[in-house]
Amino acid sequence: MSAWSPSRRRSELELNPSMNSSYGPAIVISVALHALLIAVMTFGWEAKSHRELKPMPKFVEAKLVQLESKSNKPKAPPKVDLREKRRQQELERQRRAEAEKKRKAAAERKKRQDAEKKRKAEEARKKREAEEKARKEKERLEQERKSAFEDALEDEEFLQEASDDSAAVMSVAQAIRQRIVQVWSRPPSARNGMVVEVEINFVPTGRVVASTITKGSGNAAVDRSVLTAVKKVEVFPEVEKVAREEPSLFERQIRTTKLIFRVEGLRQ
Repeated sequence: MSAWSPSRRRSELELNPSMNSSYGPAIVISVALHALLIAVMTFGWEAKSHRELKPMPKFVEAKLVQLESKSNKPKAPPKVDLREKRRQQELERQRRAEAEKKRKAAAERKKRQDAEKKRKAEEARKKREAEEKARKEKERLEQERKSAFEDALEDEEFLQEASDDSAAVMSVAQAIRQRIVQVWSRPPSARNGMVVEVEINFVPTGRVVASTITKGSGNAAVDRSVLTAVKKVEVFPEVEKVAREEPSLFERQIRTTKLIFRVEGLRQ
């Protein structure tokens, strides 16, 4: 059996016109069915092929492209809200004014704090100075009272010692003078009332080492007679005793002694 084809069928129909008229509708339907079958088979095979291949997904890289306007016309400036602008300016002015007010208040507060610190420091300094001055004044007065008491005590002791020393010195001086008078020989030219002052120097042993006329009588013979009498005695035991028992008194009052001799009791 030979294969059927649409071209062959058309040839047969052309050769046999009667067949063409009787089978015309059937042929048309058959052709349509065959075409539909071919289309279904083709679509099914393509769908199966697409499912089996599973192509890899493609990534699309997107870029933002800024298109420059081809128009050379200048853009109109954005509209400015004058009321909003003035409101913002007023807010900025208020903010600056408030900041300046706070700055001035802080500066004034710091100035007052510094002044208060300075005042307190000055008061503390003056207080310390006053306390130091009062302390020194108290110490000075205390020292003065102490010194006055010590001076008074020393004066009292000195007076007592001077009184004692004076009595001792007078006793020694009287003994020295008495020994000299006992050996004093008045010259013929002597007259009652003549006075001679003699300075005698002793050593701790009571020996005379020097004698000098400090105030003469006006009569050289009388003056020499006094010095001769001092040399005759030469050693005074009373002086040696004081030098041994009270060396300080000897040094202060007796080492150098001044005596006065008066010519008395002569018959004129």
